[in-house]
Amino acid sequence: MVRSVMTVLALIAALGTLPADAQQAGRYKKFTRFGQPETGIDFYASNRQLISPFEKPAADAMAKLKTLLGQNLPKGAIFVCSTLEQKDSIYEPQILKMGYGWTLTATTAEMRTQETLARIKSQMGGEIPAQILERIRNQPPAMAADFEKQMVSSTVQQIAYAVLQSALGKNLQYRSSRLDDMGKSPLPDWMDIGIAAYASGSNPNVGFLQQNMEQTFSIEDIISMSRPFVASTSEQGGNPGGGRPAGGSGGSGGGMMAPGGGQGSPPAGMGGTRGSGGLGNQGGQRGGAQRTLSKDEQDRMLFDAQAGTFFAYLYEKAGLEKIKELIRQAIEGKESREFIMRPDVLGPDFGKIEEDWAAWVKAQKPERPAGPKPEAKPDKAN
Repeated sequence: MVRSVMTVLALIAALGTLPADAQQAGRYKKFTRFGQPETGIDFYASNRQLISPFEKPAADAMAKLKTLLGQNLPKGAIFVCSTLEQKDSIYEPQILKMGYGWTLTATTAEMRTQETLARIKSQMGGEIPAQILERIRNQPPAMAADFEKQMVSSTVQQIAYAVLQSALGKNLQYRSSRLDDMGKSPLPDWMDIGIAAYASGSNPNVGFLQQNMEQTFSIEDIISMSRPFVASTSEQGGNPGGGRPAGGSGGSGGGMMAPGGGQGSPPAGMGGTRGSGGLGNQGGQRGGAQRTLSKDEQDRMLFDAQAGTFFAYLYEKAGLEKIKELIRQAIEGKESREFIMRPDVLGPDFGKIEEDWAAWVKAQKPERPAGPKPEAKPDKAN
């Protein structure tokens, strides 16, 4: 009897020493948990190889967020799904009950292929033509690599939004489907976007901004207005934000995402150099076809690029301590304008602030080749 008890105790002790890599939690037996206490994120995936592209960018983002917001940030869980079965098993309320403040779902290129095949099969009555099947299953490796890069970039930006909402939106229940709703954070919209761009190290719309500097909102409007609304469509493609990407990034990563619940249109009579017309045909690639961006999408891309670059410019000129003070004041409900115009920040002349910011933007290197130059706008002749 004593020997039997000792054997059981030995087994319990052995199980207790298993690394986090080998642990599984609750109903999510299709996943292995990879705990990372130093970053405050637990990854769930079939194997470590699937999470490796996310680890360093996520760790870097969390380190930057801790620098801005403090060390005690809500713990998060990221589920990297490689099969439809895994994705279908995720139930967000249960994950939050496991003690996480926020959770995100990322999908591999393999899973997205499965999803595409299932959708085509359903649409075609159960049979997929061999030619289509072969083309989908034999996509170039570069395409999968590009998808992974975009997915990582998108997920890291979502980490910033999730942390902002769960850390600062104390009275609001976290929902990953509302990550793109800036109203879930007490900060002004431009600051949410700017912090996410800073934390992720990514602002993919800079090239678009550089090509359209004559169409920008004024910086005074950027720091006070709501993020331009982009209606949700059926082309969601699994985006956590509930909308389609604005721009030519394709898939569910890379560009800024359209919202599941928006902030409303820009206020009437905005100043600055912005014209009333569209920006021409900005080619968004979807399934090999060129798509013309709507004016709402163009406005969203400009707002996001301006917010991200102005936050980075302000950080460079004013320094970390001033940025932290700005965030504290914003949490208290104070407007950004008065703080920015202080002599010890950027000074009282907003015209010069905007001029210097524009010169700084033009000197930045875009993350990716920009699209075609927009056509001339007829409203400029008026």
